[in-house]
Amino acid sequence: MKYVLHPKSEIDNRVKILQSQMDDMDGAILFHAVDMCYFSGTAQDGLVYIPRDGEPVVMIRRSLERAQEESPLDVLPLKNMRNLKSDLGIPAGASIGLEMDVLPCSFYFRLATALGDARFLDIAERIKHIRSVKSDFELGLIREAARILDAGFASVPDYMKEGMTEVDLICRLESVMRSIGHQGSLRFRRFNSIVPLGHIMSGPEAAFPSFLASPTGGRGTSLVFPQGAGFRKIKRNEPVFVDSVGIYNGYIADATRIFSIGKLDRMLEDAYLAACQIEETVVKDMLPGHSGKDLYELSEAKGTGLGYGDYLGGTRGNKCGFVGHGVGLELDEYPVIGPLDHVIKSNMTIAVEPKIIYPDKGVLGIEDTYLITANGARRLTDMPREIWKV
Repeated sequence: MKYVLHPKSEIDNRVKILQSQMDDMDGAILFHAVDMCYFSGTAQDGLVYIPRDGEPVVMIRRSLERAQEESPLDVLPLKNMRNLKSDLGIPAGASIGLEMDVLPCSFYFRLATALGDARFLDIAERIKHIRSVKSDFELGLIREAARILDAGFASVPDYMKEGMTEVDLICRLESVMRSIGHQGSLRFRRFNSIVPLGHIMSGPEAAFPSFLASPTGGRGTSLVFPQGAGFRKIKRNEPVFVDSVGIYNGYIADATRIFSIGKLDRMLEDAYLAACQIEETVVKDMLPGHSGKDLYELSEAKGTGLGYGDYLGGTRGNKCGFVGHGVGLELDEYPVIGPLDHVIKSNMTIAVEPKIIYPDKGVLGIEDTYLITANGARRLTDMPREIWKV
């Protein structure tokens, strides 16, 4: 895999969109690596200052040389944050936007000292909505991520054996994807959330509860990583839940399929078919102008109508509260197909994931990444949708 650099026209367009939404502020200072890369083309350690009027300024502590190679913008050294006001030309009494959902308090206090009488506003919501609509450049990378993911899933039957551990299987899946361009790490915009590249869990372990903002949890490998694949051995005639992401040059595609060694009980197969029906129902109505809240309510109604209301998205008290989410540079992007009233727009990329959780038997479900077009949602993850029996 080679690095795909961001064209200057791509960066310029993103900056202009943000500037058009800054009527209440003089500028924004971005520290979050993902937002930095989105607006400057580099994720090196530093900041991006985007004034309401004028050209953005990229300042890097380390590695300056690398950032200058990666970013199409002018990149300057960041030597001392105490001089930011003069270095950036920030006027007295300025209103400055910050990513208050992810900015550490220590950075906030240092900025407050450096900028003196500045007033701070939260710009995170605006950025997340801007990033939810993908450009043609971004869509090309997401399609490549989907291709990597398709190849990874296709390899699972080659490796899955009775008696092997969940950890062993996920290591083999990740190895296949890494060898064809997967970056090997995953971004998640939530405090205290450490997310693996995917979840491979078998039988009841897939239904083991966790704090993660996900329908499924899993026991994981330790008390400080209490989610995802663990050391349980895979058995015959039980669902093996494979939920993973493909990533190419930072951009994500997300999918889930169910595998089994041998045949599953009819009840479990019926639950899987119900999940497929729920996905189809949501996707059919996932059109520009519709709302994520309405789509979520549609999925809940369909699940209840099929008899799975008590298990869809989790059991009582453990429901995840959504059935889909945007994907891009981070796994948990906008829009949310849940209680939030997010409007669906063309060129959004959305993962739809109805999951049915049985605490004593496992998880049955499906997930695909879709591109929203004027004519409806187009599936980007092309692997077969039936249960994969080994």
